[in-house]
Amino acid sequence: MILDLELKDKVAIVTGAGGGLGRCHALELARRGAKVVVNDLGVSMDGSGGSSEAAESVVAEIKALGGEAIANGGSVSDRAGAQSMVDDAMNAWGRVDVLINNAGISGARGLLHEADLDEAHKVFDVNFFGVWRGCSVFGQRMIEQGTPAAIYNLGSENSLFIAVPKSIAYVASKHAVLGLSESLRGDLPDFIQVGTIFPGYVDTPLTGNASGGMNADEFASIVKRQIKAGEHFIVSHAYNMVHVEKRHEEIKKAYSTYAPRYGGDDEYDVGKLIADHKLRRKEKR
Repeated sequence: MILDLELKDKVAIVTGAGGGLGRCHALELARRGAKVVVNDLGVSMDGSGGSSEAAESVVAEIKALGGEAIANGGSVSDRAGAQSMVDDAMNAWGRVDVLINNAGISGARGLLHEADLDEAHKVFDVNFFGVWRGCSVFGQRMIEQGTPAAIYNLGSENSLFIAVPKSIAYVASKHAVLGLSESLRGDLPDFIQVGTIFPGYVDTPLTGNASGGMNADEFASIVKRQIKAGEHFIVSHAYNMVHVEKRHEEIKKAYSTYAPRYGGDDEYDVGKLIADHKLRRKEKR
C-alpha cells in the first residue's frame, strides 16, 4: 500500500541526527516542510563520549532555513530514551508521523576470533536493538494515532551483501535490521509504511569522511523521494546491483541443484501450513 506521505507539516523523528546521514535526513525533511525532532546522544563512531551540542547545532540549521525543530538527547540504547523522543514530539506538536531509525556505530573489527565480544554487543545494542526500541515505542504510538505514518530503518549495503570485510558485528547487525523491517512490514497495519534504507559508500564520519563516497546531501534527497513514493527498499549506488545479483544467483543455483521445483512442492510452504493450521483450529471451535 502506497501512502500519501506529503511531508509538509508532518512530524518526523531522526535518531543519530547530529551529523552524517542523520543530519542530512533531518535537514532534507525540514526542507520538505516537516517538523523535526533531532535526536543525538553526541557520541563518537565507536559509541564513546556524549554531548547535546551536535543535535542543537542541527536544530539551529533547520531554524535558519525557516523550519521547526527541537533537540533530543535520548539514547537508543534504552527504552526510556526512545520514549523521550515520542514524548518530546507529542508535547511540541501533538503527533508523530515519520521515524527514521538512523543511529548507528561501528566496532568489534577483525576476524571473528579476534573481535571483542563486548564491543560486538555494543554494536548490536545500537544498530539493531536501538532500531527495535524505536520501532516498538513509535509503532505503538502510530497504531494508537491511526493515521498514515512511516518507519524507515537504516540498514546498509551490508544488509544485502558483504561490502566491508572484517566488520562481522556491523555486517551482522545490518542483516538483522533488514529482517526486523520485513517482519514489521507484515505485522503492522497497512497505514504504517515500513522500509529499509540501504546506504552504499557515502561520505560521512562513519566512513571516515573518505573521498570517493556519494555526497551525503545527495543521498538524503534520493532517500526522501523514495519514501514519498512509498518504496519499501530505499536504494542508491547502482553498481550494488551487481553484488546483489551475484548473491541471488548463488542462492538460486543451490536450490536448482539440491531442492529443484516439482509439482505440489507447496506442500511445505510455511505460509500455507500456518494458514491451514489456523483454519483447522477455527473449525474445531
